Order: sequence, then structure tokens, then C-alpha cells
Amino acid sequence: MIKLEVKLPDTPGSLIELIRPISENGGNVFGILHHHDKIVNNLIPVDISFELSEDLFEVSMKNIKKELSEKKIQIESITLGHEQNTIVVILNGHVFESDIADTIKRLASKNIRVSEIQAKITEVSAVSNVKFKLEFPESVTKDDLISELETICQEKNLFLLRS
Repeated sequence: MIKLEVKLPDTPGSLIELIRPISENGGNVFGILHHHDKIVNNLIPVDISFELSEDLFEVSMKNIKKELSEKKIQIESITLGHEQNTIVVILNGHVFESDIADTIKRLASKNIRVSEIQAKITEVSAVSNVKFKLEFPESVTKDDLISELETICQEKNLFLLRS
């Protein structure tokens, strides 16, 4: 995973000017975060996370840096990180009624990040199936994560489905 921090002009089309060189050089974008609250001199700090194929990494990064420089996009930093471990689970039961925010906070306290939630909501008090995509660092084992989920599910009378 590559995290690129840049400063973009606060003008229409500037974001596409950032994304285009990454995409054209084989990048797979995972997320973009604008820091509108930190605008200085009409420049917005933007973090973009993406992956590149290992076999073309050097050439692709060189091309991306060159193209961004030509577009006058100021690169603040480039961080090469370890890929987060991910797991997808489904919680079945009164997931919302049993305080889904508490569940998310408890996972976060164990360094487990809920990166995506999918649910079809009929009524808040109805039984539901909620799909969670969870990210966790190497310092957290999959067994520890499952154990934490099982504890939460037991306390909240939920059923855990996992692969």
C-alpha cells in the first residue's frame, strides 16, 4: 500500500489531475481523503492510498512523480506501508438495536478498523444481517479478532458468520 500526501489547488478538476497519473500507471486507488479544514493559500492537503504491481513498481512510481511534478502538484510525502490484513464477517441478529456504534468502538479499541458496512435495513428493531469488512494490523492475530467478535456477539446475543 502506498500513501501519497499532496497539496492540491482548491479548483474544479484538480482531483482528477491527481488520480489520472496513478491510474494510467497501473495504480489501484483504495481511498482519498481531503482535509478541507486545513486549506492554506488555496491548497488542500489530500491523502490518497493506492497499490501498484510489484513488477512495475519502480517505473510506475517514477512516472507518477514526474507527471505530478509536471502538473505542479506538490508532493508532501510518500509512505510505503504494509498491507492491512482484512476479513469479512456477517453479524446476524439485532445488530442495530444492540448498539452498532458500541460494537465499532470496541473493535477500534483493539486496533481493528471497520472499513465497510453493508446492511439492508427494514426496521431498526428487526433482525438483520450486517456485513463488516474489518482491517487489522499484523500485531493483531486473526484469532484475537475472532475472539473479540465472539465476546461481543455473546454479550449482545448476535450470531457470527465468518469464512
